[in-house]
Amino acid sequence: MFRIAMVAALALSTFVGCGGDDNNPDGTPQKVQCDASNCAGCCFNNVCQTGTSTSACGKAGATCRACGTAQVCKADQTCGVDPEGVWRVQPVSAQIATTNNGSAWDADSSPPDVFVEMACPGGTSVFISDVVQSYTPAWTTGGCTARASQLMAEQWAFRLWDEDLASDDTITEVLGTRFTEQHFAAGTVTFGASGGMTSLTVQLQKQP
Repeated sequence: MFRIAMVAALALSTFVGCGGDDNNPDGTPQKVQCDASNCAGCCFNNVCQTGTSTSACGKAGATCRACGTAQVCKADQTCGVDPEGVWRVQPVSAQIATTNNGSAWDADSSPPDVFVEMACPGGTSVFISDVVQSYTPAWTTGGCTARASQLMAEQWAFRLWDEDLASDDTITEVLGTRFTEQHFAAGTVTFGASGGMTSLTVQLQKQP
């Protein structure tokens, strides 16, 4: 009888001990932590999400991130520009040197008549901005459009001119750049000095 009682007590002790591994001291179930060990997506309020939506993007158990405006949750579960989204590259302002290599831009010593010639990747057309007579010209229309994937893979090319009666003077040679995720997020890009141009700022506008 004594032996049977000991076996029963040992079995009960083992049962209670096993159950305690999954419970808190007060007997309530332990809360499972959402992390890389149990979540391939992202964690929000300790709950695993798929990590593929713009409101909850992420992977490997990281904290979910809400993607910014004009961003999507990409195939690699990171926020970024939609490769298929169409964007307009729009020159908005420039600063021009006061002289053309030491000479006046125009015969009457007036400011240069500035326009921007540009071409977006994926097309064959050349686009021309309005002509603005100023050392600090600004534009509100014009530009060219292309998909984000094209603008990141190929160069947006441009050149600044001074319009004259006889023949136009080049302010810069042909310049070009590939845009980055950071450029799209910022919405504007400023280029430094080149030729007679001190700076040029362009705006990146997501199209409907």
